[in-house]
Amino acid sequence: MDAGIGILAIMVGLMSCFFGYPLFRVMLIFAGFIGGYLIGQSFVQTGHGWLAFLSGITAGIIMALFAYPLWSVGVFVIGAALGIIILSSIAIILNTSLTVMIVLAVIVAGLMGFLFYQVRDFFVMLTTGFYGAVEIVYGAGYFIPILSLRHGSPNFFALAAVILLSSIGFLLQYHLFKDRQIYSITP
Repeated sequence: MDAGIGILAIMVGLMSCFFGYPLFRVMLIFAGFIGGYLIGQSFVQTGHGWLAFLSGITAGIIMALFAYPLWSVGVFVIGAALGIIILSSIAIILNTSLTVMIVLAVIVAGLMGFLFYQVRDFFVMLTTGFYGAVEIVYGAGYFIPILSLRHGSPNFFALAAVILLSSIGFLLQYHLFKDRQIYSITP
C-alpha cells in the first residue's frame, strides 16, 4: 500500500510542480485526498494496516471534498498570516506597545490578505511548484532512502531537492502561463 501512495505522490507531484497552474482545480482534489489520507493514517496505531487504510481513505475523501471550495479563503488567510508575521517582527524590533501592534497587525493582515488574493495567479504558480516538489520528494522517499521524509529527522538532501524542483517548476510555469489569468478572473 505504501509503495502505491509513493507512486501516486510522485505522479501528482510531477503534474503539480511543472503544470500545476492550468490543472490547479483538479490538483486541489488530489492534494486534499493525499493530505487527508496521510492525516487519517496518523490516527491509527502501527500494526493495524486495514484500519489505517480505511481511516486514511475516509479522511482523504473528506479533505478532497473541501479542498476546492476553500482554496481562495486559504489564499487570503496565508497572506494575512504573512502580514502578521512581518509586522510583529518589526514591532518587536521597534519595541512598540501591544495596542499599537494589534491595531497595525489587523490593518497589515487585511492588506496582505487582499494583496495575496489579488495575485492569485502568481500564488497558484508558486504554491503548485512548491507543493509538487514536496510530493515528488515524499513519494521518491519510498524508493530512495536518502530522500525519505518519514523518519522525523532533518533531511538536507530532501530539502535541497525540494528547493531545486520547486524553483524549476515555478520558473517553467511562469514562463508558460504568465499571460493567463485563470484564477484572478474567477472566484
